[in-house]
Amino acid sequence: MKMRQIEMRQINVRRHKYAQRLSGTGLSQFRKRIRGWICAWVLLVSVAGTTVPLTALAASPEFSRTDEEWSRLQDNVLEYDEIADLIHEYNVTVQNNQYEYRTFVQDYGTTRKDISNQYLTLANDLENSKSDGSTASERVSDLQLELQAKSLREQADDNIEDSHTYYLTYSQAEDNLVMSAQSKFIAYYDYQLQLAEAEASGETLEDTYNLTLIKNQAGMATEAEVLDALEAVQNQENTEATLRQQVESTRQSLIVMLGWSGSDDPEICALPSVNMSAVEAIDLEADQATAVENNYTVQINQRKYDNSQTDSRKENLLKTIEANKKAVRVSVASAYQSLQTAKLTYEQALSDQTAAARDVELAEQRRNAGMITQYEFNEYSVNAEAKDLAVTRAELDFLQAYETYRWYVNGMASAE
Repeated sequence: MKMRQIEMRQINVRRHKYAQRLSGTGLSQFRKRIRGWICAWVLLVSVAGTTVPLTALAASPEFSRTDEEWSRLQDNVLEYDEIADLIHEYNVTVQNNQYEYRTFVQDYGTTRKDISNQYLTLANDLENSKSDGSTASERVSDLQLELQAKSLREQADDNIEDSHTYYLTYSQAEDNLVMSAQSKFIAYYDYQLQLAEAEASGETLEDTYNLTLIKNQAGMATEAEVLDALEAVQNQENTEATLRQQVESTRQSLIVMLGWSGSDDPEICALPSVNMSAVEAIDLEADQATAVENNYTVQINQRKYDNSQTDSRKENLLKTIEANKKAVRVSVASAYQSLQTAKLTYEQALSDQTAAARDVELAEQRRNAGMITQYEFNEYSVNAEAKDLAVTRAELDFLQAYETYRWYVNGMASAE
């Protein structure tokens, strides 16, 4: 059994900077060039009237994807299952991280020994650049160079990282961005749902205000009660305005992460459905084992353990890794429980929706028979609309819980 797709009609309508160890000049210059390229292409795209991701800034070479794949990524339609690819190709943080990783490998090498040797070479270069002068400023400068060289030698001795630990760190950062974008995609619909709920409440408050006016004219309600009802309507209008702003700011934040500019207006497609049979087939114990194997923190610490040169360092890291593995299992179990709770809430919402729809049918018959007033019938109708919105709310929460669980299994579970 599969959930219905969450459509618009249902709701109306890292990073790890190795450059800090040394000089950040080269990285800073690169970022300035990137910003320049972006500005140039934004201008070009603006002039051309195109509102698609900046294809010239794609991270991967053209041959890495088929023409059909590039076409799908470069159209003006945002689909949920495109998010990971759009982040990889067009997110500026990911592109900077990819550049930093390539630069690190070029400058320092790939193995722990390569990196340590580069630190030693840099230390020697710093010491060879000392002036051995006699003036106070020269002596201060030489002392600073000596201290920097000493620090580099200590880093060479203590280094337990290699290119793979950096690769894992950058990969984790990219996955974090994908998770964030997916959450924003869901939040975009969540805010629209909140807006729909607020508008429904606003209609009810307007009805209450109008009824209070009628009662006031009949001497059955005071002026104070009328003013209170009017204030409630005005406060609800302010809430609706705030929610509209949140819908738009979330939309802009999402599309900018994925390569558009904030003023673009790509079509944002419906959210995917959750495959209920896949949820019911989950093997928690097996997923916990997979989560431990995939976890970025565990992998990074295991790599550091493999690179360690002293028994004391190995012993400390081994303890850390074991603690990481336990934490991952706990995180996955917690996410599983949240997923099951969301599933039950969704199923209950569907049941309540069915009951409310049945009540509306009965109320309509009673209204037609003159047994209840139109106002009383409207109460049943409003309740049914609230149950419809509750189903959509439960779907959104179920999808977020499902995605969180899947990410935890795929390496992103908390290991601390």
